Amino acid sequence: MKTSILSPQHFLTTKWSGGSSTQLYIFPANASFTERNFELRISTAKVEVEESTFTALPGIHRKLMILEGEISINHEGQYRKHLKPFNVNNFSGDWKTTSIGTCTDFNVMTTGQRQCELYYLAMGAISSYKLKPKETCKNLFLYATSGAIHVQLMDVNYILATGNLLVIENLSVSYISINSDEDFGLVVLEIN
Repeated sequence: MKTSILSPQHFLTTKWSGGSSTQLYIFPANASFTERNFELRISTAKVEVEESTFTALPGIHRKLMILEGEISINHEGQYRKHLKPFNVNNFSGDWKTTSIGTCTDFNVMTTGQRQCELYYLAMGAISSYKLKPKETCKNLFLYATSGAIHVQLMDVNYILATGNLLVIENLSVSYISINSDEDFGLVVLEIN
């Protein structure tokens, strides 16, 4: 099992027509978003224009979670959906996708047969939680949206500050203890 905490100084932020995108993680490490040669890419994005068109990404499966704001997303010929904070939308990068509204979102892009679960935990101060990933989870990512979060993994303690990403590769434990002295929010991504 390999564990690392990535902080904003590790992230790469680029501009796009509707705002900005911050790459938090890419696998393999030498892959490039522009070359589309990744298996997994995790990012956040700011949608700053009222109407935007998503980049076409053939062969890539996407999961999008709203962190702040709201958007109405339209997958042409498929369906429309209104997304509020912490709602998740799954869609194909092949689809023609547009949105109305501004937001900050959390994006997961995968290729091939890789499966993932994306959800959000919000906890009050002085509360503890046992996170129990599915048995099929091979890699776990925890992204702190607010608060300073204490994560205990076996006998090692980590502190995850707001905006940091905890990466746990080759997960080999059945649960992870999480607590904080303050209210906190945490995006959880399980990769099979």
